Amino acid sequence: MQYKVFEQPFGKIEVVKQGWSWPGFFFTVIWALVKRMWVLGCSLFTVFYMVHFFGAVFGGETEKMIETLLRIGSIVVNIVFGVNGNAWRESNLQSRGYAFKTIITAANPEGATALYLREKRQR
Repeated sequence: MQYKVFEQPFGKIEVVKQGWSWPGFFFTVIWALVKRMWVLGCSLFTVFYMVHFFGAVFGGETEKMIETLLRIGSIVVNIVFGVNGNAWRESNLQSRGYAFKTIITAANPEGATALYLREKRQR
């Protein structure tokens, strides 16, 4: 797998897998918050909460219709997060002062970090 390596001036390193984001797909809001994408995670949580709230307020057929739309919307959101999650994470890291350094091919994120550090020491 290919990973983009980002580094802060203080030396902290983050690697981002290229392509589909399984954690973004399965854990949308939680994943966004864990990765410090506060606006994205909180906005999505608020939208889903408000839609669910309005469905409960109106009740009856409206509630059933809103629940159906919420289920369909959840699937769409999961797919969008899977497709775009890693690109969003890259943008978020750059906005937080991380600089793109290189692309590394490795089996996992830890391996990518280790390879990057080894290459960096050899320079």
